[in-house]
Amino acid sequence: MKILKDVPILRRILELGYTMFLVIILSVVVGLILAYPVMLLWNFVFGELYSLSVLQAWSLNILAGILFGQKASGNQK
Repeated sequence: MKILKDVPILRRILELGYTMFLVIILSVVVGLILAYPVMLLWNFVFGELYSLSVLQAWSLNILAGILFGQKASGNQK
């Protein structure tokens, strides 16, 4: 990979892409792990009416984060 040594900006872009890829993969894995308790709780409460898969629970976590997430404002104290 002599070209990476000759073009430092290319090496920096490649490192940044690799870091972004790792962050995305880690976020997906953590999100799926956190969705599992939501699935268990949902199936315990509403199991006879509706049951959820892990991916549906993950989607529910994302939706709840969008709807009920903290809003950032300029004058927080």
